[in-house]
Amino acid sequence: MVGMLAAILLYSCANIGRPEGGPRDMDPPIFIASDPKPNALNVKSNKIELTFDEIITLDDQQNKVVVSPVQKESARVSANGRKITIEFRDTLLENTTYSIDFADAIQDNNEGNPLEDFSFAFSTGDSIDTLSVSGIVLRARDLEPMQKVLVGIHSNLEDSAVRTLKFDRIARTNSLGQFTIHNLKPGKYHIFALDDTDRDYKFVRTENFAFLDEIIIPSTSTISTIDTIFTKKNLVDTVFEAQHTVFLPNDLLLSMFNEGYQSQYLKTYERPEDNKIFIKFATHTDSLPQIEIIKPQPSRPDWFAMERSEKYDSLMYWLKDSTLILSDSISLALTYLRTDSLEQLSLTTDTLNFVLRGTYRKMKDKQREDDAKKERDRVDQIKQEWQELSQEREKAQNRIDKEREEFLKHNPGATPDSPDYPAANDMSRFARLDTMLNDTLPIPKTLNFTISSANNLDVYSPILFKTPAPLDTIIQSAFTLQIFNDEDSAWVNVEHKPVVRQFEWNPLTLMLQHEWEPGAKYQLKVDSCAVRSIYGLWSTPMTAIFNIKGLEEYANLFIKVSPINNGAFIELLDGSDRVLQTAPLIGGQAEFLNVNPGEYYARLIVDANNNGIWDTGNYNHHSQPEEVYYYHKSLKLKKNWDVEQNWDIYELPVDKQKPDKVKKNKPDQKKNWDDEETSGKKKKKSTSTSSSVEEEDEYEADWAPTIYTGNKYTDYSE
Repeated sequence: MVGMLAAILLYSCANIGRPEGGPRDMDPPIFIASDPKPNALNVKSNKIELTFDEIITLDDQQNKVVVSPVQKESARVSANGRKITIEFRDTLLENTTYSIDFADAIQDNNEGNPLEDFSFAFSTGDSIDTLSVSGIVLRARDLEPMQKVLVGIHSNLEDSAVRTLKFDRIARTNSLGQFTIHNLKPGKYHIFALDDTDRDYKFVRTENFAFLDEIIIPSTSTISTIDTIFTKKNLVDTVFEAQHTVFLPNDLLLSMFNEGYQSQYLKTYERPEDNKIFIKFATHTDSLPQIEIIKPQPSRPDWFAMERSEKYDSLMYWLKDSTLILSDSISLALTYLRTDSLEQLSLTTDTLNFVLRGTYRKMKDKQREDDAKKERDRVDQIKQEWQELSQEREKAQNRIDKEREEFLKHNPGATPDSPDYPAANDMSRFARLDTMLNDTLPIPKTLNFTISSANNLDVYSPILFKTPAPLDTIIQSAFTLQIFNDEDSAWVNVEHKPVVRQFEWNPLTLMLQHEWEPGAKYQLKVDSCAVRSIYGLWSTPMTAIFNIKGLEEYANLFIKVSPINNGAFIELLDGSDRVLQTAPLIGGQAEFLNVNPGEYYARLIVDANNNGIWDTGNYNHHSQPEEVYYYHKSLKLKKNWDVEQNWDIYELPVDKQKPDKVKKNKPDQKKNWDDEETSGKKKKKSTSTSSSVEEEDEYEADWAPTIYTGNKYTDYSE
């Protein structure tokens, strides 16, 4: 009895983990039995049990496990020991094929080895549906694999079905964006991809979405292949000819986009400071709202200056009227376009009350007190210093007067020009006493107008200025631009364009645009009172020197594209997939001149409507998003180099184009036991001289059997 108990305990411990130094579990769980059996017919039970060869767990089952047809109430899926139990809480439909797709959710308990693409099916009728379709979902704008998004099909071919009906059957994409919808009936379908944020299995216009206009007809095909069986040590065991069923179509590409639709409504409003009111709408529009002040009535018609976002969704009103600024509360009528219940824009008017926050008022009052105290302390310090210096001057003057009186006693008739006449040179240090009291006058406030550009300018960059408040005056003659003449070692004035807003909607950033001479040195002088804010503050003088980069510090990139010549543009990207420059495709070539050295990437947009921007899709209009292609390698540019790069946009499938370095949705990293074993073998080999060449070859081999699922993206991937 004791021996049996010891054996049981030993077995239990062996299942908890791998003893240090023992063989590593590298195999995924193996499905060995189920109740009912796979593809069973006439199933009536609401409970399914799956059994595996080892203890298993479920990873992220809420997002990975998918049941078709769609359930009104989600099935309960749980793992316990070596079993998985699925309990259907909906009544099973008659004559229906059910499938449960687990993706890679099933893992062994010890090492987390996943069982890839496992699915289970059964039928409540006399037959089971066996067709499937496969493909991949990529984000249209940047070809990112769309992970864990829903892919569904409708046998109802009406356009409205995706909005009003739940999908007939569904799948979810894996970390590569790939999907397979299993157990389809023969027939015609529409297919969609959906980032189903509200989990209702229906499309609403605010969700990310993809669709194909063509009808999908599932079918099968048989192919012959030369297959290979390998040993556990990756050595060839058997080579034979085999027949495989391929499920078609297996290469569907769904380009996911967002229509950019949002209901228009007033999102928020506030008064962040006494001289500002802020209004934000839920989405962009093409015009400003109408505003009518209710109280207090402004004393001037131009009571505000506008700062806004490019597309009018964020509005900052800088108050210029002192009546409004001094008021704790401002009421106004705002008339704007709002989306109604029929998703139509209609004019509406809201009465808004902008109350100055008590905390802000307290902060402002404290700031005034602090400023007043600093000013009093400054004036008191000047007065005290003046008093002390006055006393010193009086003493010094008395001393000199006595010295002169004594000198004249012994030198009657002497004049200040006489030798040794007592001088008053040491009185010069008191000269500023006569002007010190002027310093006690209040210091006039000035505008903090600054140059924000770097000292080393690119040849295409403007000089930028920042101001803390909108301006009402710019005196162009106060800006002087000079270039340094090396021959004369002197600054020479050059004509320049006016100082203007960098962006029409932003009054706080100004720019001076100029055609710089590469490698030259420039000086900008800004006189005092060059600009004035809407609050009457003038700027102070300033001077800045700029060095312009030489052309030898840049690279030039010329990209030759085939097979298209025009009607497209190329975006030059950094390592974060951020657009740095854009160039049109003209005659099959795009040019990027004066590019800073570095590593870049390229993306091409087929500009179908020639408007110079990428356009999203629209399901109502059956318009797909504009096509996007990536150059599959990085572009390394060096100083003083001209790089010509040929690019066939169809050289690689679209899902293989985007370089991994700029890909944000990275695929799940699979455990590579071969690498670990190889590493261990190499370490072992370094301490032993008896390792054979055969052993080294055995571990360096990188064979992998092909599993035929009918999915092009997995069956034939590299």
